[in-house]
Amino acid sequence: MKEINKIYEHYFDIIDSYFGSIKNYLEDDKYSHIDLGMNIANYPLVSDLILDAIDDLGTEIMQFWPENSKTVLSLVKEQDSLKCVYSGDITPVILEDFVKKSLLYIDTVIIPDPILNLTILQSQIALDKKYYLSKLVRHVFNVWKLKDLALADIEKNALVILPINFNIVNEDDKNKLLLDAYKRFINYANDVFGQKFDNESDSLIFLGKYNDAKKLYSGIKQFNLLPNIFKKFDTFEEFLMHWIDEKRHFQLETKTVGWDFGEYLLSQFIRVQEHKFFCEKVSGEPIYDYDLPYFFFSYEMGGLDMDASIAIALQKEKFKWIANVPLPALKILREENKLEYMRSILRKGITDLKAKRDEDLLRTSEQLEKNLKEAFEEQEEEIASLEREVAVITKKEIPIQTAGSMVGFIPVIGNYISIPFAFRSILDLLNQRKEITQKIEDKKTDFINLLIKSYKEE
Repeated sequence: MKEINKIYEHYFDIIDSYFGSIKNYLEDDKYSHIDLGMNIANYPLVSDLILDAIDDLGTEIMQFWPENSKTVLSLVKEQDSLKCVYSGDITPVILEDFVKKSLLYIDTVIIPDPILNLTILQSQIALDKKYYLSKLVRHVFNVWKLKDLALADIEKNALVILPINFNIVNEDDKNKLLLDAYKRFINYANDVFGQKFDNESDSLIFLGKYNDAKKLYSGIKQFNLLPNIFKKFDTFEEFLMHWIDEKRHFQLETKTVGWDFGEYLLSQFIRVQEHKFFCEKVSGEPIYDYDLPYFFFSYEMGGLDMDASIAIALQKEKFKWIANVPLPALKILREENKLEYMRSILRKGITDLKAKRDEDLLRTSEQLEKNLKEAFEEQEEEIASLEREVAVITKKEIPIQTAGSMVGFIPVIGNYISIPFAFRSILDLLNQRKEITQKIEDKKTDFINLLIKSYKEE
């Protein structure tokens, strides 16, 4: 077993030691990890008992990563593969669906360790305990569902869990990242609100003067710089209220909507720096499943390259049918070395792409959909063509050859009737039919046929 797999066995042993008795209540439904987290947190006595039982989990995970992070980071960085590092929620809403879509194009999905990030969050903020438990159970079992994939003994790890958190960055790098984040935040806030502030404090104080959503919205000078979700007041106000509610779960002080919005913007630019830092650490590309964090990353980076753009575009709603593909089929895709074939299909027509805005990502997803449909049509036509060829041999050529040999229309060599030649000809046709039939079977068991089936089931 590879060294990295042994480390992840230990990681899942830690999960099992704290959550082993709970996993029996995890159902097969794709949302079961979410339901389980909410159900456990909503039972007062049960939730208190579990909180007591997992009290040492944070300490253990804090010991685990310092002992293993350097090895894992080094092994992942050295791996010659197309890697994508996730950022967005603590983990994707349904990690299995996210991974299925991602692995259609990339070799390795890298996700931040949810236990570490929730532990750090809880240690820094007076986090509501029931909210913490709900999140912890949800995200731990989101990862647990893919234990077999994470431990699969394949050449290039499909799923990698890493300690990715701003707070574990060394002080020198952390200060540099913060300075860059402050600078980007100030520039963005100044451009959006038409101001010329020199530091983040003055920017927040200015935004703090807006004490309701309508006034804040009316103060925006350049709507074209906003994410799409902020361009209509109704959705902008709805987002603000959601953000403020989230802060209450973290028991953070809320001030004015303007101040809270400023803190949100600043947090996004800090997250961008964190994500960029860890992408560079493992020589990976960024990947998101939410439009908002993707917007801020691409805004700062001036757009994303082809590989990252395609990987992110595959997460769009129009590709939800990919989730119907059985997870073991992705292993077949790798074993048969068909990943490059899938990449060649998906890259068609977008080799020079650099996605800079939400609209660019939309165009990318439309091109991907077009590419897949064309590949599906080509595959189905190839199978139909082979089936027609078999039908001709079966219904026409073999009967003609057979009937001809029976009534004397047999090929003549010199002055002799060659009966063996006639039967060799029939045998050749039978072998030809067998070969084509095998080609059809191979085509029908090809990975792309699983995609076609999943697409048609949607």
